[in-house]
Formats: sequence, structure tokens, C-alpha cells
Amino acid sequence: MVYLVKQNYKENKKLYKRIEQNLRKVLLKNVQIEHVGSTAIPNMYGKNIIDILIGVENNSEFENISNILEDNNYISSEKSKTDIYKFFASTSNETESGDIHIHLVIKNTQRFNDYIILRNYLLSNKKEAKNYSDLKRKLINDGVTDRKEYKKKKSEYVSNLLD
Repeated sequence: MVYLVKQNYKENKKLYKRIEQNLRKVLLKNVQIEHVGSTAIPNMYGKNIIDILIGVENNSEFENISNILEDNNYISSEKSKTDIYKFFASTSNETESGDIHIHLVIKNTQRFNDYIILRNYLLSNKKEAKNYSDLKRKLINDGVTDRKEYKKKKSEYVSNLLD
């Protein structure tokens, strides 16, 4: 089931900063940590999950950071794992408001760049950010409550933006 809320950008930014500080205590110093996803955009509707992008330089660093995240109780998913990407969640339950999603990605790949490009584009283009937020609300209003279907339809929109 998908539930959307109008997210509190200022509160989410504070929460992100606390999470980032905690991650910096356990991760390598040179690791890039970015706030991405809907909670990183003002006036956005979403699931109120803090999405964090962690960029690493190479496969060795990728494995090292992956192990550190798991040692710090982040739960990895093998479903979406590739040689450049791995997903982590703060809970093994169905994610909900206030949870944390970490996207571990090797830097200078298209996947890494897409997270940054999308965030920066939505931050600089309020009209497009509103359109994206409205689309998510429309999906729910049209009865799309299955997470996979919601994610698929949302991803189509994002892919078109990135193109």
C-alpha cells in the first residue's frame, strides 16, 4: 500500500543532516553523501522516506561501505543489486514515513549521475517539481496503491525527465 503526505522539507532536511552525521562517523572520510528523492525537494508529496545517495570510487570501496552499512543495521536488498548499485533500508518491514533508504552507487556512472541530475533539476525547476508531485498524487487518486505499480509509473515519468 502506498500512502503519500505533503512532506515537511525543513524537518526532513534536519533529519537528513543527523543521519549524514551518523553515517560520517562510520564511513570513509572521502565518501560522497547526498540527500536525494522527494524529501530533498520543497513542497513535494511523497512517502516521507529519507533517500540518501552514497557515492564511492570503486568496487573495493563499494564492498567496504556495503559491509559497514550492514554492520550498522541497514538491511540490504539483493533484488536490485548490480555491480554498481546496492539498496539498503532502515527496516525490514514495509517502509513507511520516517524510514531511511540508502542507495550505494559507484560514482561517475549513469545511475549515480541520474540521482544528482534529477534532484538538481527539480530544485531549480519549481514547475516541474509541482508536476511530479501532482503526478504522484494523481496515481494514488486513480487507485494505484500497489507499490510495484506505483514505482513503475513514477519511474516512467522520471525516465522521461532524465531523457
